[in-house]
Amino acid sequence: MRGAYEYAAERCGLATSDMLMVAVHPWDVDGAAHAGMRTAWVDRSGGHYPSYAAEPDHTVRSLEDLAGALSP
Repeated sequence: MRGAYEYAAERCGLATSDMLMVAVHPWDVDGAAHAGMRTAWVDRSGGHYPSYAAEPDHTVRSLEDLAGALSP
């Protein structure tokens, strides 16, 4: 699955480490993390992030919360 994230980075002309995957699905966060991307999990339902998946760099409840978490 790593290839999909590497392909996206290549198409954008960036290194995976220069990208941030924002997703509501833990499997997408996990795949992006394994490809070297920074990650943010949007936990809209107040669920539990699975322990078998790579821990996201950010866990937020909304995109608005993510903007605040990324602001200096």
